[in-house]
Amino acid sequence: MQQLGIEGIGQQKATLSDWKKQNGIFTHKSDICEKQWTAWNEIESPCDFLSEYGGEAFGFGATEKAAILDFCEKENIKPPFWW
Repeated sequence: MQQLGIEGIGQQKATLSDWKKQNGIFTHKSDICEKQWTAWNEIESPCDFLSEYGGEAFGFGATEKAAILDFCEKENIKPPFWW
């Protein structure tokens, strides 16, 4: 049986780590609060990002995926196509 190929996708597996690197997204998990995960971009240090943009600029979620989706919505970033 012949498989159809989709232009530009190929056979490589996409990973969240690769997507985060390509889009400059950083995440962090903390055990301090209910929404344990945060997501942000541009500045790798969360403290520097916080001082530059404020706490409202972060994405928050109970999971890494939820935090990334929250941040993507705030910043109009297209989330990974496989979500």
